[in-house]
Amino acid sequence: MDGHALLCILFLGWSSIPVVASFPSFESFFELYGRSYRQRLVEYNERKAIYLQRVAQFEMHNSNADRNWTAAVNKFWDWTSSELSVLQGWSGHGMKRDVGALSAMSPHHSLALALNEEQLPEQKVWNLKSLISRKDQGSCGSCWAVTAETILNAHSEIYQGAAARTFSTQEMVSCIPNPQECGGQGGCRGATVEMALDYVWKNGVATDTQTPYQGVDGECTARQMDMSHRSDGSSKFLRSLRRTGTAGLKFGMKGWRRLAENKYEPLLQAVATEGPVGVSASADTWFAYGGGVFDYCTPDVVINHAVSLIGYGKDAGKKYWLIQNSWGAGWGESGRIRLLRQNEHEVRCGWDSKPEDGTGCKGGPPRVKVCGMCGILYDSALPMFSK
Repeated sequence: MDGHALLCILFLGWSSIPVVASFPSFESFFELYGRSYRQRLVEYNERKAIYLQRVAQFEMHNSNADRNWTAAVNKFWDWTSSELSVLQGWSGHGMKRDVGALSAMSPHHSLALALNEEQLPEQKVWNLKSLISRKDQGSCGSCWAVTAETILNAHSEIYQGAAARTFSTQEMVSCIPNPQECGGQGGCRGATVEMALDYVWKNGVATDTQTPYQGVDGECTARQMDMSHRSDGSSKFLRSLRRTGTAGLKFGMKGWRRLAENKYEPLLQAVATEGPVGVSASADTWFAYGGGVFDYCTPDVVINHAVSLIGYGKDAGKKYWLIQNSWGAGWGESGRIRLLRQNEHEVRCGWDSKPEDGTGCKGGPPRVKVCGMCGILYDSALPMFSK
């Protein structure tokens, strides 16, 4: 189902806030998105009430001439809160610190020289072939796996060039165990980018063509896990790498690492000099985003979503992070959102008081400190590839 926004907007590049017309009627929305619940009167009335409530909320927002972003109707505007929560299904520290450090501090681990903001380009966007596609996770809470695939694809393209390959989101959803319920209960019920990167580094993974995305939990089979290595007759070599936990070396992945928690400049440097980064955020109100620099989050948020940070820039004096989401090209700015970027002197930190709802593992802390708009500085990770 296509998700093109129905709201009339006029973008003047990325240099101004869209000029908006009024929101469409529920009947127009119903027809445009091909809804099929007209004969189910109770559901029809419930969906209509949800839609009209959101129209009232965001008409008020859009009437503010000083706003930094504009709300736009899309396919999510009649979804219930429970249905919207499926779009999230991740985030943050969904992996014990010592497990992440074990992979990150492999013999191949290295860190770039620390740079401050003044030493970095004012704007950076990774315009890569692998980022042209805007995958839609659908009704599966697989944002953590889509994000892992996105940043793995990007780093493979940056560092491997002609040897670049894709990485199967579906295998990650089907095959990655989650006994500690980190970021969810596993598969379509949530996990973490860190777990995905660790799995790929240690075990290898099929390509997206070999194991295409289905948007369901699926069954992890031995055949599926070995598909990416059968085409060149190297499965024996793969098995030897898996025994040592370094199967990622087969396709140039030499490890992965986390960035410093709630720190601005390490994240800015990583996306400027190394490549896209998997980040965590609170996305409770992102469904309404149509364009501009989003600044709708309060300091206290629940981190519940995984996305790919692919660049940064400035628009009319407002600094932003450029983020590629997993809700399809019909949402936001062609599947992307620009999120207000604040350095450590500008940012207001808050608390995530429900880490069990998206960021924590069993037995984790009852609350965690989060910084940046929508908690964007809280937790981030990226793969490392050899050239």
